[in-house]
Amino acid sequence: MEAMARKWGNSIGIRIPASMANSIKINDGTSINVELDGDKIIVTRKKYDLKELLAQIPDEYEPKEIDWGEPVGGEKW
Repeated sequence: MEAMARKWGNSIGIRIPASMANSIKINDGTSINVELDGDKIIVTRKKYDLKELLAQIPDEYEPKEIDWGEPVGGEKW
């Protein structure tokens, strides 16, 4: 498929056709990685690392126990 690169602020933007974006589950606001491999630009969805995500939790965060009420089915506590 042929596309045209366009100026977007100080950068260059490329539109990704909806069928391609859908096939790799990229939506508006999806975090992506962009890499240069020789003369190729590689776009992939950002993969999250559990350690990276946990490091974003503020040190002062204190989890609180939540009371979900009395059991309503076959739960065993």
